[in-house]
Formats: sequence, C-alpha cells, structure tokens
Amino acid sequence: MKNLILFFLLMFISCSDDPQSPPATNEPLSYPHNTTHFSFYYTSLDNDNIRGMGDTLERHYSRVINDLKSDTLATVKVYFFTDHDSLAAAVAHAVPNLPAWANALAISETEIYMMSPNHPDFGYSFMMVNLIHEFAHCVSYHIRPNIGNNPRWLWESVAIYESGQFFDPHNIPYLVSHNPPTFAQLNSFSNTMIYEVGYLLAEYIILNWSRNHFVNMILTNGNFEQVLGMSSTEFLDGWFAFVVDRYGL
Repeated sequence: MKNLILFFLLMFISCSDDPQSPPATNEPLSYPHNTTHFSFYYTSLDNDNIRGMGDTLERHYSRVINDLKSDTLATVKVYFFTDHDSLAAAVAHAVPNLPAWANALAISETEIYMMSPNHPDFGYSFMMVNLIHEFAHCVSYHIRPNIGNNPRWLWESVAIYESGQFFDPHNIPYLVSHNPPTFAQLNSFSNTMIYEVGYLLAEYIILNWSRNHFVNMILTNGNFEQVLGMSSTEFLDGWFAFVVDRYGL
C-alpha cells in the first residue's frame, strides 16, 4: 500500500471535491448505509454523499466479479475513518502497528478499511479509485484465499488493472530507456515499480492469452509454467516486447 499511496496521491490530490473539515478525532462510526452488496460504516464527514459513494462502488461490482470469474461475495463491509489512529486501531487484529502512510486496505474478502474519501488530506477521486482497487483485492481473496501479496506483483496488478490505474509507459523513465524491472523489484515492498507497471502486466496476460489465463494465474499464485507454459524470465521478456510494440517505445 505504501507505494500506491505515495505514487498516486500526487496524481489525484488536485481532483478532490471541496470536502468539509473532518469531524472530531475518534468520532464513532454510524450505523451502516446499505447497498445491494456493501455496508458502509462512516462518520458525519460522509453524511452528505455516502449514498453517492455506495452507488459508485456498486456500478463496478458486477464488472469486477465477472472479470475475475467470481461468484457473488457475502456483503462487503466498508469502514471510513477520519484519522489514522482510529484506522490503525480497527485493523490491529490483522495488521499490528499499521504504518503511518497506509490509508486503505482490504484484510479479507468482506472487509475494507480506509480513510474517508472526503478527508481534506486526500483527493476524493483518488480515494474512490482506491476503494475500487481494494474491492478487487476482496474478490481476489474470495477466489484464492492465500493470494494476498503472494506474489505481490500479481496481487497488485489485478487490483490496479481492475481499478483502471493506467500509467502511460512513455512517462515511465526506466521503460523508455529499455530497462524493465525484475520480479525481485516488482515483489519488493520498498519498490514503487509495481504500481507503475501493474496495469501493463495484467494487460499483457489478458491480451496475449485471455481473461481465463489471468484468473488462472490468480488461482495458481502466479504459476507461469502451469498457466502460460513459460518461465518467469520468458514472461518478463515477452511482456516488455509487448509494451515496446503496443506503445511504440
């Protein structure tokens, strides 16, 4: 999550609506706003547009589960917080000592915890895209319970692709200079590259093979030999050739 927040925040922060000031720290979450597939728990900061946020996420529900060949999930609970301490306390059972940079995480197929999209420190549009990203993680958990960061490059590529977080490879210097990343880099928690190229990795699998292959990669935790009939090295070589050809690098 750290890399996603650092990299995408600068891109979307200017898209923020004109949010009100956050309520007092530790304001209890209200009773849920329920939609067909989600229950939202929130504070007064979200009173004015919680229905719109629910409608936005619902519009992506069928697309994401269909893309990932999933059946319907149990109701997904979404918790919006106005301060990091409250967020950290809520997820302490799953992620002790939540880092200060973390603003959203899915901890199971039915639980998303995040800072409110209306918080003035974050861009509203950025956080709503982030919410779709986290929901894609929920669906990934549903079809493969041990897929979380296993491997990280695939876990993040799925969510990045499903939430449409595309970055033009012409604006990624190491791709322009024909120095593509390694899997060691893409799987490192201290490296931002996966958030820049995750969309392109997913796109390569879907366009060069199929969505079924994409889903089967999730179901096998990224088994290249079993699903794609190639080694990881052959995959990365083929992927970069695809990017060079498709985007004219």
